[in-house]
Amino acid sequence: MSFVDKISQVVERRIAPPLIKISENRYIDSIQKAFMAFTPILLIGSLFILVAALPIPAWTKLITPISGKLWGAVNSTFGLMAVGPSFGIGYYLASYYHKKGSEIDPISAALISLFSFLILFPVGAAKDNSLFIPADNLGGTGIFSAIIVAIISVEIYRFFINKRITIRMPEGVPPMVADAFTALIPGFAALLLWWIIRQILNVNVPVVIMNAFKPLVAAGDNIVVVSAGFLLDRLLWFVGIHGSNVVASVLQPIWSTMLAQNVAAAHAGLPIPHIGSAEFLNYFPRVSMLPLIIWMLFSKDAGLKKLGQLAFPASIFNIAEPIIYGLPLVLNPFLFIPWVLGYLFLVVFDYAVVAAHLVTVPYISIPWTTPGPLMAYFGTGGDWRALILSILNYIIMALIWYPFFKVYERSRLKKEEEISINK
Repeated sequence: MSFVDKISQVVERRIAPPLIKISENRYIDSIQKAFMAFTPILLIGSLFILVAALPIPAWTKLITPISGKLWGAVNSTFGLMAVGPSFGIGYYLASYYHKKGSEIDPISAALISLFSFLILFPVGAAKDNSLFIPADNLGGTGIFSAIIVAIISVEIYRFFINKRITIRMPEGVPPMVADAFTALIPGFAALLLWWIIRQILNVNVPVVIMNAFKPLVAAGDNIVVVSAGFLLDRLLWFVGIHGSNVVASVLQPIWSTMLAQNVAAAHAGLPIPHIGSAEFLNYFPRVSMLPLIIWMLFSKDAGLKKLGQLAFPASIFNIAEPIIYGLPLVLNPFLFIPWVLGYLFLVVFDYAVVAAHLVTVPYISIPWTTPGPLMAYFGTGGDWRALILSILNYIIMALIWYPFFKVYERSRLKKEEEISINK
């Protein structure tokens, strides 16, 4: 058994099962779905950042009259980043229980989750008698508290439902009305709990939780942790498991916190603090399969050439599945080293380049289907050096892929020749 086969078996039998089990955990799954649902809002907010921060003097002068309004839109998206997941986690977690036969209503649970989170931010009165909610921790710094509050609130709701401690309406009452009254006592219990903690005990829950999670965010930005997470991503993909989804299901809250803090720093004109975000990985190391496909287009193997032609358009937009499963790359010993170690080299190389301030730290969320160099350019607020680094990554991966691809190509041609002779 070859070294690659041994690695594949270890990943498939020992590493993958517990990780898949973690990603399928009802809490992790609900968190992941909530953040995925909130992604369009972040992309919209990022579009406003792009318009407001594009470093072209003529453009900056043109938008000066509305610059503050553009950043106002950013504050209304990134600045309220924790609000969306607080609702979404409540909905998806309740949906999980509902599918399991519980009488819990997902919309009611989502609203209870949302207002349990909002009750942690006491409404204040300004001098002109207008009301306001302090938004300090409604953004990235409130993400972890939103997650914890949502989960606990839904579990309180479920406890009351399971124990039948609810208001039961007579038969014939419309289901929507009945669900509203069923949620009344559980909702009151959840909101009362958080009200007591915040107002009576005077515990600033978001601040306490964020302080507790600060070491985790800091650790997530460490090159060793970033590399380990990316290595795991590549290994899982190699055995046919969607590694990006598995890793993201655990790291997404950390990445979202990093993104929010990076946006805030960019807006304030301060150094952007976090390199190892999802944006960094997507814009630089996670190069599409285009470099490998270029070699396939010139292959002497008709099958490889045809597959390269079919996969070429999708690869421009970072869609890799036709190659991963069609080549296949999965469990292909010839391509293990470039797929795992080649991309891992890019992580370390790109991190060093960005850490050396040779390229701006990415802080704008761009759709992942945007061609790589453009994604890097716009994701760094228009840094032309990011575009160059992205192109350089394509060239590096093309050089890394080449010798291993040629060995694989020769192996295929040899097999075809043997088959032809035996016929």
